[in-house]
This record gives sequence, structure tokens and C-alpha cells, in this order.
Amino acid sequence: MKLETATLAPGQILLTLEGRLDIAGAAEIETAFTAHASHATHALVDMAGVPYIASIGIRLLLANAKALYRRGGKLVLFGTDPQVEKVLLTTGVGELTSIVATRADALALAGLPADAAG
Repeated sequence: MKLETATLAPGQILLTLEGRLDIAGAAEIETAFTAHASHATHALVDMAGVPYIASIGIRLLLANAKALYRRGGKLVLFGTDPQVEKVLLTTGVGELTSIVATRADALALAGLPADAAG
């Protein structure tokens, strides 16, 4: 599992995931993902490179979504594979996060311009 990060604006971070978000993948990125998200108000997560998500990956996303929510922030997922999105919606992840189609949609939810850095 690969994790790349980019600061979009103060308190706004882009987290790009690539690989399977299974037990091994989640273990590889959990500490870094949580550390980056903990310093953000809005964390935008590019899921385009994630072809598979297991319950441990869902737990990682939910734990960070809850932490952001408690601080008045939001976790926004975008670019999800249709099967991954189906799993996320079926398990209720969409109730704590926003799941949108494109990066532009995610930026708009965070109140950032479509040409934000990252």
C-alpha cells in the first residue's frame, strides 16, 4: 500500500492511496495516515488507486472520520472504484464521510478552489 500526501491549504490535506486496503495495506499506512489526518481540518482521500477494501481498511477510514468530525472537520473520499464504493456505502461509511466522484467535488466540499495545490 502506498500513501502520498500534499497540503492543499492550511488545515486541508490530500491523501492519495494506492493498493489494496486489506490487513497488510492498512498496517503499512495506518500510522502515517492517522498522523497526517490528525493535523487537518479537512482530509481529502483519493481512492482511485484502491481496487479492494477489507474491514480493517474501513476501520481506518472510520476512525479518522470520527476524529476529524470531533474537531469540526470532515473526511472526504473521492474517485472510488465502483465495487469499493458499494462496500463503503453498504457498511455505512457514507454516514460519517462524504463520498464524491471527483477531486473537484471533494475540493468544493472543503471550500477550496478547483485548482488548489497538491
